[in-house]
Amino acid sequence: MKLIEQIRYALWGPFTILLFVLTGLMLTVRTRGVQFWCLGRLLRGQKQKNADGLTPFQALCTSLGGTLGVGNLAGVAAAITLGGPGAVFYMLVAAFFGMAAKYAELLLAVRYRKPGREPLGGPMVYLSEGAGLPVLGKIFALCCIVCVLGTGAAAQGCAIVESVSPLLGLPRSVMGSAVALAVLPALLGGGKTIGRVAEILVPVMTVLYVAGACAVLAAHADALAGAFAAIWSGAREPGAAGGGILGLLTARAVSNGFSKGIFSHEAGMGSAPIAHGCSNASDPCAEGLLGAVEVFIDTCAVCLLTALCILCTGAEGDGLTRTIGAFETVFGRFADGFIALIVVFLAVSTILGWSFYGLACLRWLQAPRMIRRLYPFAVAASAGFSAFFPLDALLLLADIASACMAFPNLIGLWALSGEVAAETRQFLKQKQ
Repeated sequence: MKLIEQIRYALWGPFTILLFVLTGLMLTVRTRGVQFWCLGRLLRGQKQKNADGLTPFQALCTSLGGTLGVGNLAGVAAAITLGGPGAVFYMLVAAFFGMAAKYAELLLAVRYRKPGREPLGGPMVYLSEGAGLPVLGKIFALCCIVCVLGTGAAAQGCAIVESVSPLLGLPRSVMGSAVALAVLPALLGGGKTIGRVAEILVPVMTVLYVAGACAVLAAHADALAGAFAAIWSGAREPGAAGGGILGLLTARAVSNGFSKGIFSHEAGMGSAPIAHGCSNASDPCAEGLLGAVEVFIDTCAVCLLTALCILCTGAEGDGLTRTIGAFETVFGRFADGFIALIVVFLAVSTILGWSFYGLACLRWLQAPRMIRRLYPFAVAASAGFSAFFPLDALLLLADIASACMAFPNLIGLWALSGEVAAETRQFLKQKQ
């Protein structure tokens, strides 16, 4: 655990945080502040139609399915435990810049998508075809394939085991086997099956969790002001304690806020563009707006609600235990079942979403058909074997995985930022 933690903090040091901030700042300028106009333009946009690939709504749900996961519950609690309430502020900062990054990722994914019966797009494609960096495209694809087994399967499967196993009184090994068998049929169904499952699961789980969190906050409304004050005061401590910009960037509140925020909303990682690049969307900028809204829903809505519930109730513990403790103040003994249900929804949709990403990368690498057929079994097995590992360790590994995927993708965003700016100018001109 000490070695994993050292690697994690080395990867999420000042260089990585600065790279994410500068990339988001540069893209905010080049997209004319997409964070401020994305929702209005999206609501006024028209539905795109095409017979091939996923529909835009299925792509949004598949991407949100991969985004909304254990990071929204256990990840937020872990960030507060490791970095204090101030980590929540830096999660929101990461989300603000992440909205511009995800807009650019999705725009490029659609722009450089390879058409066909099953369209194919994502960072591996725009790094190779757009930026002229095929080696980085292959590195990204390989990192994604490996990360699916960890971030997308193991961490999510372990979250299901930790929440459901005590509730049902089943051994972790039995619960892990049940998770593997439950997700395998959808995994074997391929991309379109995953999209159809996601468009049902994601809206249901999001509404359920938001309603439950709002009930908790309503019951503790008098503590809301104190929670926001704790977030703000905690955010100001790192710079004062560390002595300037270096101290700010090396503070654990900042490191955990950024890493858990990006693990949750995935902006800059390059995962979500794969789902949208495989959709039938015809307008790159309109698809990019979905990405900006995804980040807002994930972090500024779901993650912030989780953080406020924990801070308002004063719940103690680690990971999911802390989130469950917050909900127990309102739902009592039903909190375990409620959170377990939400975790199952969140985690299953994330496993399915990430499996879609891995399969797309295997297609792009032109992997042998036998490997592509066996890959869903490997994903299911990873989710099952996660029962034998602690969730804290898997969340640290997820942070490491997100950094490995992000580095090549961020290079591509810098290389192609001029095209993002040109597409955005043309889009806004046409709409006006």
